[in-house]
Amino acid sequence: MAVAGEGRKRQESSVGHSGADSALWTDVSEVLNGERTLWRAAERLVALALPHVEQTCVDLPLTMELNVDVVSRSIVRRAHDSLTAVTVAVNSPARASARVHLRAMAEDLIFVSWLCLLDKTVATEYLKRSARVEALRTVEAQLKFLPLAYHELATPLPELELLDPTDALVQARHELANLCRAQGWGKRGPSVRNMAVAAGLLPEYEFFYFLSSKAVHANLHEIARMVWGNEHTLKISSDPFVGVHADLAVVYGVWLFDKALGALANMFRPIEQLLKKQAYSIWLAMILVGAARNGKLPLLIHPEELGRRL
Repeated sequence: MAVAGEGRKRQESSVGHSGADSALWTDVSEVLNGERTLWRAAERLVALALPHVEQTCVDLPLTMELNVDVVSRSIVRRAHDSLTAVTVAVNSPARASARVHLRAMAEDLIFVSWLCLLDKTVATEYLKRSARVEALRTVEAQLKFLPLAYHELATPLPELELLDPTDALVQARHELANLCRAQGWGKRGPSVRNMAVAAGLLPEYEFFYFLSSKAVHANLHEIARMVWGNEHTLKISSDPFVGVHADLAVVYGVWLFDKALGALANMFRPIEQLLKKQAYSIWLAMILVGAARNGKLPLLIHPEELGRRL
């Protein structure tokens, strides 16, 4: 991986060519010998995964029930959408913002891993009750804000065709709390951290939740590293760390993508087939193993940022 600039230009590969498809190895060679190797490899991974994601998420038997199967398939799609967004963002002027997509990826990994541990009946009931609470909370937030927004814009409020959700929300929260208490989760249900503990993902929670929080919340370290200058002038810009941000988003986005698919591979044959593909292993190794062997897994903070202050 490159320091603050353009992504890694070249990277050693220890994978042999014996018996490999010539088109694949031509592509691998082009990526290895081109610029921004990590980013290009991630693009190949996204393209390779797409048909398998489609098989998992398209032309399914109709169901009226929100259950573990439907939610798990949705998380496969969300993981692919998020990694796609990362690869698009790092190739745009907004590449410093690519990291924001890691938050959904980290939470989805933890949530679906925990969900798959539950009894199917309990899981289905939890999903239905949680979904109702979240939908009603969304209606509540919308009805509180939009009248103010239309007023501020000096525009009449249109008919939103939504009823006051207050009573329904109280009832939905009560029903969800009863279910959570019955399972020993407390009335609020399990926190993301508790889900991670139950799923054996506490190290992932502590690292990736912190990493993604830095990207989506006001954070003085992130704000301060945008401020640059000399004795005469000051400049505020993401540019000095833009390559660092982009490489971090790509490497850890691929990490979370692979973890999410791995957690669901035994449920969906197309995903299992994807993970067994030689091409998948090669692109994954190029991004993760190559970075690790070079001691270049992206850092959240660099020693030179600290100077002698700590």
